[in-house]
Amino acid sequence: MIGNPQVALIGFDYLSQTVQEEIQRNLSLLYETVEGSCPGDRLFGLNPSFQDAPMNVAINLFALEVIEKTELYESRVEILDIQYTQSEDGDLVPEITIGIRDMSVLDRR
Repeated sequence: MIGNPQVALIGFDYLSQTVQEEIQRNLSLLYETVEGSCPGDRLFGLNPSFQDAPMNVAINLFALEVIEKTELYESRVEILDIQYTQSEDGDLVPEITIGIRDMSVLDRR
């Protein structure tokens, strides 16, 4: 089973924390929400169907889902890398590395 992802933000200007915090909050909410559970937007969140697949397939399906949903709901960033670590209970924990597509988005506040 794949657990909740940890998100690492790369290439952010830490003087613009409000935009960075907004992006972090948006992505955390997106990745922790199950698709179909948000009444206003049934596509919001991750489709959990990857959890029923064999582990090697689940990892690829999860990565594809994260990339597609990030492009759709938080287009200011891009997925740079997804690594997995194994937790004590045997679940894989995704560590998602995010980069800013256009650094000028950090100056908009």
